[in-house]
Amino acid sequence: MRFIFYAAFILFTCFCVIIAVSNNSPVVFSLSPFPVNISMPAFGLVFLGIIIGLGGGWIVTISSGIGHARRHRLAKKKIKELEKQIKLSQGTNIELSNGDNHGKSSSE
Repeated sequence: MRFIFYAAFILFTCFCVIIAVSNNSPVVFSLSPFPVNISMPAFGLVFLGIIIGLGGGWIVTISSGIGHARRHRLAKKKIKELEKQIKLSQGTNIELSNGDNHGKSSSE
């Protein structure tokens, strides 16, 4: 598994270097209604887009994980309640035989 990780890392690094070398001409990044004009290499704009996408994906993953953890916590609470009910109901000693008193307690 570690070999696959290192191979993917090397491929990704080579891809980033190729993009940086082939797109080093300056471009102007501007936000139209705001007076923001930033001159940067073209690969900087590409990497900025990748970083923003990774950040957005990270936020979505964290928010869904929080919801999943909440559901898991509520399910564990419900399981504990049901286990407690099972322990209390086992104290009634209901006989489960195929005879005439099927489903009736032993005191009847």
